[in-house]
Amino acid sequence: MSLPEKSATPLHRPHPVRYEMMSLLMDKNPLPRDEFDAQLAAHTAFIGAGGGGGRWETFVTGGGFELGVVLGVYLPAGARAAAGSQAQLSHKRLDGLDLRGVELPYANCCGLCCQHQDLSGANLQGSLLIDADLTGSVLRGANLRDADLSRSQLVGCDLRDADLTGADLENADLRDADLTGAILKDARWNGAYVKLPGVDWT
Repeated sequence: MSLPEKSATPLHRPHPVRYEMMSLLMDKNPLPRDEFDAQLAAHTAFIGAGGGGGRWETFVTGGGFELGVVLGVYLPAGARAAAGSQAQLSHKRLDGLDLRGVELPYANCCGLCCQHQDLSGANLQGSLLIDADLTGSVLRGANLRDADLSRSQLVGCDLRDADLTGADLENADLRDADLTGAILKDARWNGAYVKLPGVDWT
């Protein structure tokens, strides 16, 4: 694995402060297991009915970087899925859930809080994870192809052998992350805070 090519924006600049509205938008209590399971089942039906493969359009409300809130609109690849519904986990807290191998491709996880969780082998391909807080989580072998992880907190994450092909990591905080064996082809890194001495690129 080779280091990403240098861009006009250094990969090691100080990371900006996340917007002030984050703490107000975040759910105060973790998502109950039964509600998560219901969303997961509906999402599985959504993907099975052809809901995957689309793309996200994102918009930022007024107020600049500190106050602006990111909103995502999903544009399906074809006709609207005939069953289920897309998972809406924006600004949810997933404390204490068993997320190993979870199947959530093309899900709305914008602003998700999922700290110190085990998501090894998870499928988050094409998901919207802008502003997500995954601090200290295990994403070993996870499928993050084409996921939007811009402005996300990935401090101390275990990303060994993760597939980050085409992922958007602009302005993400990857300090002390372990990217050993990760696939980084076509990933976008502008403004990402990759503290080079603290990241394992071997």
